[in-house]
Amino acid sequence: MDAQFGTIINKAVQEHGVDLFADTRNCRVTLADYAEGKCQREIRRLCSLLEADAYKQIITTQDIELTKDRLVQDMFNQYSMDRNLAQEMIDFLAFVCGKGAAPSIPIITIPPPVPIHVAQPAPKPKPTPQPIPPPVVPPPRSSLFMRIPAGTFMMGSPASEVDRAGNEVQHKVTISRDFYMGKYEVTQKEYQEVMGTNSSYFRGDNLPVENVSWYDVIEYCNARSRKEGLTPAYSGSGASISWNRNANGYRLPTEAEWEYACRAGTSTPYSSGSSVDSAGWHWGNSGEKTHPVGTKQANAWGLHDMHGNVWEWCWDWYGDYSTSSQTDPTGAAVGSNRDLRGGSWDCYARYLRSAYRDRSAPTYCYDNLGFRVVLP
Repeated sequence: MDAQFGTIINKAVQEHGVDLFADTRNCRVTLADYAEGKCQREIRRLCSLLEADAYKQIITTQDIELTKDRLVQDMFNQYSMDRNLAQEMIDFLAFVCGKGAAPSIPIITIPPPVPIHVAQPAPKPKPTPQPIPPPVVPPPRSSLFMRIPAGTFMMGSPASEVDRAGNEVQHKVTISRDFYMGKYEVTQKEYQEVMGTNSSYFRGDNLPVENVSWYDVIEYCNARSRKEGLTPAYSGSGASISWNRNANGYRLPTEAEWEYACRAGTSTPYSSGSSVDSAGWHWGNSGEKTHPVGTKQANAWGLHDMHGNVWEWCWDWYGDYSTSSQTDPTGAAVGSNRDLRGGSWDCYARYLRSAYRDRSAPTYCYDNLGFRVVLP
C-alpha cells in the first residue's frame, strides 16, 4: 500500500502540476479520484483531516510534531492503519501545506510548471424575470416545521467537554422570539421542485440535497418564498447580501439559533447525550453516503439530523465568540467564510457535537454540504 500511495501522488503531480497542492480542498478531491480500492477509502479519510481542527493545528501552532503524532495515533486507533504508512501520509500532507519535513515518498521531479488552465464552472445565467404567480397558501407549518420557543442557553462548550475545540468559548445567549425550524434537512425533491435543478452527488428524492453553496441556498430561500407568496428575506448579491429581519419568507438560521435548536434544552455533547449513534450519521456508521432524512431519532424538540448526514449552512459570517451575554447574535459583521454546523456523513463523530463549529467560503460546494430553513 506504501507503493500504491506513492504512485497516486506521483500521477497526480505529473498530470496536474505542483500547483494542485495550493488548494487543500482540490487536493483532497484529486487524490481521492486517483486512488482505487481500499486505498481510496484511506486517502479520503486522510484528506478529510485537512478540514479538521486537529489538522489545522499543524498549520497554526508551533508544536507540529506532537500534533502529527496525534493524527497518526488516530489513524492507527480508528482504522488499524499501519503506523509507518500513517506517518508517511501525515508527513506528506504537512509538507503540502508548507509545514514539517519533506515527504519520505519519492515525488517525481518535473520541469517548471506551465500555467494550467483550470476549467471553472460556467456562470449561472441570470433568470429571465417572470410574473410572480398568484400566492400559494403554504402547508400547515406544524407538519413540516417545529416551533422553537424563545429562551436562554449557554452557547459553546464547557472546558471539561471531551474533544472540545478552542473556538467554542461558552457564553450566555438569549433567543428573544419563537421561530419555526425545518423538521428535516431540505430534501432533493423539495429543492428540485423550487429550483428545477439537483446537483447532489448521492441521488434520491428523500435524501438531503447537497453540493450546494451558500449562495445557492440564499437563492433557494428567496425562490421558495416567492413561490409561496411570502416576502423574501434576502436582497442584494455577492458579499453585499442583506437580511430583512421583518420579512416572513424562508431563511437560514443564525448560528446561535441553530445551536439552541440542536441542543433542545440539553447541555451534553450531543442532544442525545454522550453518544451520537442513535441521533446522527457519521463516518463510523454512514457507509460513506447520505441517508434519507428523518431515519435517526429526533431531538426533544422534534428536529431530525441536527447531528450528521450533511453539514448545514448558517447565515453568519464566521468569527470568534463574544465572552459576554448576547441577545439574538448574528455573527461577525464581515468575513470570508460562512458558518457550518452539525457535521456530516464523512466526519468523525466528535465533529457532530452540538457546539462544534466549522466554516467555508460561501462559493464552496461538496457532497457533504446541505441546509435546513427557518420561518419567523
